[in-house]
Amino acid sequence: MYEFAIVVLLGIGTFKVVDMLNEYVDLSKIQTVLTIALGAVVAWALEFSLFAQWGIAVRSEALSYIGTGLMIAAAGYATPQVFEHVAEVLGARKSGRLSKAA
Repeated sequence: MYEFAIVVLLGIGTFKVVDMLNEYVDLSKIQTVLTIALGAVVAWALEFSLFAQWGIAVRSEALSYIGTGLMIAAAGYATPQVFEHVAEVLGARKSGRLSKAA
Protein backbone atom coordinates (compact mmCIF):
# COMPACT_ATOMS: atom_id res chain seq x y z
CA MET A 1 0.00 0.00 0.00
CA TYR A 2 2.87 2.37 0.73
CA GLU A 3 4.23 1.78 -2.76
CA PHE A 4 1.01 3.10 -4.27
CA ALA A 5 1.25 6.30 -2.20
CA ILE A 6 4.89 6.74 -3.19
CA VAL A 7 4.04 6.38 -6.89
CA VAL A 8 1.15 8.86 -6.66
CA LEU A 9 3.19 11.47 -4.80
CA LEU A 10 6.18 11.09 -7.12
CA GLY A 11 3.79 11.30 -10.05
CA ILE A 12 2.25 14.54 -8.85
CA GLY A 13 5.70 16.02 -8.28
CA THR A 14 7.00 14.91 -11.66
CA PHE A 15 3.90 16.16 -13.45
CA LYS A 16 4.12 19.58 -11.75
CA VAL A 17 7.84 19.96 -12.54
CA VAL A 18 7.17 19.33 -16.24
CA ASP A 19 4.12 21.60 -16.07
CA MET A 20 6.24 24.36 -14.52
CA LEU A 21 8.91 23.93 -17.22
CA ASN A 22 6.16 24.14 -19.83
CA GLU A 23 5.28 27.63 -18.57
CA TYR A 24 8.78 28.88 -19.42
CA VAL A 25 9.55 26.79 -22.51
CA ASP A 26 6.98 25.43 -24.95
CA LEU A 27 7.16 21.67 -24.36
CA SER A 28 3.68 20.84 -25.62
CA LYS A 29 4.98 18.49 -28.33
CA ILE A 30 7.24 16.48 -26.01
CA GLN A 31 5.50 16.95 -22.67
CA THR A 32 4.29 13.35 -22.39
CA VAL A 33 7.63 11.83 -23.37
CA LEU A 34 9.46 14.20 -21.04
CA THR A 35 7.15 13.28 -18.15
CA ILE A 36 7.75 9.56 -18.70
CA ALA A 37 11.51 10.12 -19.00
CA LEU A 38 11.61 12.24 -15.86
CA GLY A 39 9.57 9.60 -14.03
CA ALA A 40 12.12 6.95 -15.05
CA VAL A 41 15.00 9.20 -13.97
CA VAL A 42 13.34 9.82 -10.60
CA ALA A 43 12.79 6.08 -10.11
CA TRP A 44 16.41 5.38 -11.04
CA ALA A 45 17.79 8.19 -8.83
CA LEU A 46 15.81 6.94 -5.85
CA GLU A 47 16.53 3.30 -6.73
CA PHE A 48 12.78 2.71 -6.47
CA SER A 49 11.30 -0.12 -8.51
CA LEU A 50 7.77 -1.35 -7.98
CA PHE A 51 8.74 -4.65 -9.50
CA ALA A 52 11.49 -5.16 -6.92
CA GLN A 53 9.16 -4.06 -4.11
CA TRP A 54 6.53 -6.59 -5.17
CA GLY A 55 9.03 -9.37 -5.90
CA ILE A 56 8.29 -9.51 -9.63
CA ALA A 57 11.17 -10.68 -11.80
CA VAL A 58 11.99 -8.47 -14.78
CA ARG A 59 14.49 -8.94 -17.57
CA SER A 60 16.76 -6.08 -16.48
CA GLU A 61 17.00 -3.49 -13.77
CA ALA A 62 16.76 -0.68 -16.34
CA LEU A 63 13.40 -2.00 -17.56
CA SER A 64 12.09 -2.04 -14.01
CA TYR A 65 12.99 1.65 -13.62
CA ILE A 66 11.42 2.49 -16.98
CA GLY A 67 8.25 0.62 -16.05
CA THR A 68 8.11 2.32 -12.68
CA GLY A 69 8.70 5.67 -14.40
CA LEU A 70 5.80 4.96 -16.72
CA MET A 71 3.57 4.26 -13.71
CA ILE A 72 4.79 7.44 -12.01
CA ALA A 73 3.97 9.49 -15.12
CA ALA A 74 0.54 7.87 -15.44
CA ALA A 75 -0.24 8.60 -11.80
CA GLY A 76 0.86 12.20 -12.34
CA TYR A 77 -1.55 12.61 -15.24
CA ALA A 78 -4.47 10.79 -13.61
CA THR A 79 -4.40 12.22 -10.09
CA PRO A 80 -5.38 15.83 -10.98
CA GLN A 81 -8.21 14.49 -13.12
CA VAL A 82 -9.51 12.39 -10.23
CA PHE A 83 -9.32 15.34 -7.84
CA GLU A 84 -11.13 17.53 -10.35
CA HIS A 85 -13.92 14.98 -10.73
CA VAL A 86 -14.29 14.53 -6.95
CA ALA A 87 -14.44 18.31 -6.48
CA GLU A 88 -17.13 18.53 -9.15
CA VAL A 89 -19.22 15.81 -7.49
CA LEU A 90 -18.82 17.35 -4.04
CA GLY A 91 -19.66 20.81 -5.42
CA ALA A 92 -22.83 19.44 -6.99
CA ARG A 93 -23.90 17.89 -3.69
CA LYS A 94 -23.21 21.05 -1.71
CA SER A 95 -25.22 23.23 -4.07
CA GLY A 96 -28.13 20.81 -3.91
CA ARG A 97 -28.10 19.84 -7.54
CA LEU A 98 -27.43 16.23 -8.29
CA SER A 99 -26.79 15.69 -11.96
CA LYS A 100 -26.55 12.40 -13.81
CA ALA A 101 -23.04 11.39 -14.74
CA ALA A 102 -22.41 11.71 -18.46
